[in-house]
Amino acid sequence: MAFGVMGVVNLSHGDFVMLGAFLTYWLFTLAGFDPFLTLPFSLIALFFLGFFLQRLAINRLVGAPPIMSYLLTFGFHLVLTNLALRVWTADYRTVKTSYSGLNLNLLGVVLPYSRLATFALAMVVILGLYLFIYRTEMGRAIRATAQDREMARLMGVKIFRIYTFTFALATGITGLAGSLISTTFVLYPQMGLPFTITAFCVVVLGGMGYIPGTLWGGMVLGVFESLTTTYLTAGISLALSFFLLLLILVIRPAGLFGKGIVE
Repeated sequence: MAFGVMGVVNLSHGDFVMLGAFLTYWLFTLAGFDPFLTLPFSLIALFFLGFFLQRLAINRLVGAPPIMSYLLTFGFHLVLTNLALRVWTADYRTVKTSYSGLNLNLLGVVLPYSRLATFALAMVVILGLYLFIYRTEMGRAIRATAQDREMARLMGVKIFRIYTFTFALATGITGLAGSLISTTFVLYPQMGLPFTITAFCVVVLGGMGYIPGTLWGGMVLGVFESLTTTYLTAGISLALSFFLLLLILVIRPAGLFGKGIVE
């Protein structure tokens, strides 16, 4: 959403995932909240953090050369990662619930309940985002701003408010994603960068700025990484993901569906 509407590539994307995951961890550890019940807290907290960062700095870069957004958001990455290291140290942490070890055996395929719940909730979030973007007045304003900023301004759309809301919403959903993966992945302050790389690969596969394509891009990349980890080695899956990214950029730069932005 951030790239499609504002043209901003957010290199601190994975750090918002990290913050959402740690928020869930501390709510679970200190207050006993079930990880899936912390989703509204992560969404709201990261929404307001994104709102603050957008109003403070990112709005100033709209229309600037892309290198400016790269430098700024990479700076966010460094600040957030080092603050997390200072506050939480580099220790690895996990969220272990009563159902963490429970699995569903479906015709010989073992499916952890926590991952099934994560997948189902992720689909609900994607569907909700799709309906919001394509079925509401605010969603129409967001799409109009993404398609033609000047025309949207002439039609009365307050584009800087749209930018702020869009980035805040994208950040909130990213924090929600962090809460969802907290029951599956080990948590540590530097965990954000791999998720930034994965997110970039997914967006390119689905098409830069094309939101529905993100779902299919994520599924393609997820299956691809799972197969390479299972039948080859875990260490080579990231390298092969980059190779897949390179192929898509060379052969089909507008994404699998040919509807992404190409510059």
